This record gives sequence, structure tokens and C-alpha cells, in this order.
Amino acid sequence: MSPSPQAEEHLIASLLADHPAAFATLYTTYAPGLLRLLVRMLHDRGRAEDLLQDAFLKIWLNRQAYDAQQGKLLTWMLTIARNLALDELKHQKRLQTAAPYLTDEPCFSTTSEGPLHYSVTAHLAPKYQEIIDLVYNQAYTREEVAQALGLPLGTVKTRYRFALQQLRCILYQDIHHYHKRASTGAGCGQRDIDFNS
Repeated sequence: MSPSPQAEEHLIASLLADHPAAFATLYTTYAPGLLRLLVRMLHDRGRAEDLLQDAFLKIWLNRQAYDAQQGKLLTWMLTIARNLALDELKHQKRLQTAAPYLTDEPCFSTTSEGPLHYSVTAHLAPKYQEIIDLVYNQAYTREEVAQALGLPLGTVKTRYRFALQQLRCILYQDIHHYHKRASTGAGCGQRDIDFNS
């Protein structure tokens, strides 16, 4: 149940004043509603509970950005939780799509030329491999990667995009080279291109 307007105003004032008890009150009041939203979106209560903690951490860290004139406190908090859930769903979709290729285990395939044995990410320079590993194998967000590696977020995003582009080229080239004996895709260069620069 949402608090009365007066109680909400008092809670907001306490949050902005960094009163120690304010966060506990905030969590007790709003956590059930946010959790229901996350469970409904993710269909996974365990992951929803994890994201609930992330949501409240983000709410606490960004409390000074809340503007009562832009909407109610609950609406602002629900938006934060919803955005986290959408990011999680997008990440799960990317992970499911890339999982067969982005693995530490070698990939095996049999062609008319004999066995094909390769690890897709091995063609990438270490600085790109570590980002792909953290995002896809360890489920890091780009922000968490930046913190873990001590890099600017912009650098992480740039390396991540570049790594995915090269992986697409590698996979495209493998398919055409080994299965169709065709030339490589436009813009990807030759199969022996060096991605370690």
C-alpha cells in the first residue's frame, strides 16, 4: 500500500537529508510492489529478487535526481525497476543467441575438408576477449565490466561493439569457407585477417 501524500513527502525529505532510517522505510514500503513487477516481467523469482536489490541500490544512489514535480515516488521507482528488467531480458536474449559460439570450449564441426576445430573468441585480441568473457560468460553489464577492468564506460562499449563485429565476420567466413567454398562477406576481409591488433 502506498503511503499518504504527507507520509511520502516526509519520506522523500528524509531520503534527501540522508537520514539512516529512511532507506529501511523506503524498502519496507515499496519493495513488495517492485518485486511483483519484476517477477511478472522476468518469470523468475530468484532473478527478480536479485534485480530488486539492484533497483534499490540504484534508487538510493540516484535519490537526489528524483523530482516530485515529474511524478510520484512510486512511479519513479517502478521506472527504474522496469528498465533494469528490460536490460536483463535483452541480455538473456543476447546470451541465448550467442551461447553456442561464445564458449571457452573448442567448437567442432566436420566438413568435406576434414575436422574443423576452433574457438571463435581465440581470434580476438585479449582486450576484446576479456570483455566478451565478462559479458557473456559471467553475465556482467557493461557498467560492471568498466568497474572490473578500470576502464571508461565508453571504451568498454566501443571494444564490445568491435568484438561483436569481428565475431560476426569470423562466423560468416567460417560458414562460407568451409560449407560453401565462397569468398568472405563484404567488409569482413580475408579469413586470415589478424584481429589481435
